[in-house]
Amino acid sequence: MAVPYDSYNYPQFWHGREYEDKAEKICLKKLLAKIPQKNSIIDIGGGFGRLAEIYAQEFEKCLLIDPSEKLLNLAKKNLKNFKNIKFQTGTGENLPVEDASFDVALMVRVVHHLPNPEKAFQEASRALKPQGFLILEFANKIHFLARLRSWLMADFGFTSNLESVDQRSAKSIASGTIPFLNHHPEFIKQNLEKSGFKVISSLSVSNFRHPILKKIIPLILLLFLESKIQRLTSKCYFGPSIFILAQKT
Repeated sequence: MAVPYDSYNYPQFWHGREYEDKAEKICLKKLLAKIPQKNSIIDIGGGFGRLAEIYAQEFEKCLLIDPSEKLLNLAKKNLKNFKNIKFQTGTGENLPVEDASFDVALMVRVVHHLPNPEKAFQEASRALKPQGFLILEFANKIHFLARLRSWLMADFGFTSNLESVDQRSAKSIASGTIPFLNHHPEFIKQNLEKSGFKVISSLSVSNFRHPILKKIIPLILLLFLESKIQRLTSKCYFGPSIFILAQKT
């Protein structure tokens, strides 16, 4: 059965986005360092395995789940040297795994496709062992530029409104393309708590994601600055992407 990313060149999407890719990998390394037990991990919506080289070096057992067989086949090719990674089709809302079978669940660039992410969070909780950890990324509704636009438009209730914002055009929505939603951090936290998680830590990521900054500032300097401010800027949800480390209670 065909799924949206079967007809989309997702690896091509990352061409020209080296800053965003490396910023997320910097963040992932930081959060993995906070986890004491690293035997098994499930990468939910892992696509073509973009992040696998980061976690596969730390875990004995890795399972990469994605609904797209096209992306999974590409992941198998890209990660053929890693013998500790297995691949399986599945979705975050219906994981093909047994209860309490993983120490860590990873969910990056998945939640922006889910209008109601609670089911996926519940599935992640089910797949995790007691006291297991979830590393979650979501597109941030109230990032700095979005807040600035709302202030300029005199929309002073924007930051307190927990409704998600669909980034698709009216035409795309009408044609039924895959959702792309920016979620409010409090909405995400509420759904995590309902699903049996407590938030341990959060980081603001891709804080310098602007075409002008990426053009005039060398990548190595951007990434140095990014690494230094991810924790500081998380306090005000500054960046367009937020990573959360949560623990199953």
